[in-house]
Amino acid sequence: MSELMKTIERIKKKNESLAARKGTKLPICILVDTSASMKDNDNITRLNEGLSIYREEMLKDPKTCDHIEVAIVEFGNRGTRLAVDFEDLREQRFPVFTAAGITPLCDAIEKGISALEEQLGIYSSQGIYFHPPHMIIMTDGEPTLSNQVDEEGYGIYLRSTDQEFKDTLKRFNKFKAEQGLVSITIGVGEGITDSFFLEQFASSPGNVLKMADQDNIVEFFKLLSRSTSVLTRAVPNPESRLDLVNDDSRGVVSPWNQIRS
Repeated sequence: MSELMKTIERIKKKNESLAARKGTKLPICILVDTSASMKDNDNITRLNEGLSIYREEMLKDPKTCDHIEVAIVEFGNRGTRLAVDFEDLREQRFPVFTAAGITPLCDAIEKGISALEEQLGIYSSQGIYFHPPHMIIMTDGEPTLSNQVDEEGYGIYLRSTDQEFKDTLKRFNKFKAEQGLVSITIGVGEGITDSFFLEQFASSPGNVLKMADQDNIVEFFKLLSRSTSVLTRAVPNPESRLDLVNDDSRGVVSPWNQIRS
């Protein structure tokens, strides 16, 4: 089957799924780092557990299930791929991720935007109201160039002067301006010492978050589930968004700009 036919079939399936789930929608695309460094402190296991808990918490509430739309992009072990496409959460199956490879952040953001663009187009074609699209970016290391390694097989760190970064940032800013994207970036552990790229791909300075304790990965997804449930009950407007910092009563994350100050 050609790529065009696959796309047509995928969109047809999504349209049928949405027809059975009336009401407004909250599209969230979660970008997860599955690079080799995620083996440290067994972070990859914590990530899998957290994602599983997130889905389980959402499934407890049928109303939330009708309104939430989740996609997952992984970047690392298998390059970059859309591991979970938007669909009825009750029909989705989250994969068990393993850790290996580099950290192609820009490629992941490109795929995340493409997935969101397609989903918003489907909403518009059906006259479905939706909250601003959300992107959650979780990583534990410095980003690398996509599909490039050095002579020893290690990733080549991304630089602000690289064309790949400039192109992705341009597309990110365009999508944010046109669609009101809410992007939250989260640095996990102590492997990230420079928040520059996290800042570039967050929709506001307050959305650059730090998770110092890797044990909090699981707690983060519990926090995300609570915030998601709250937002799905709100009336969509350009200002509606997840507010993880104010919803965080357990100190799971901290705004990076507060840490630096």
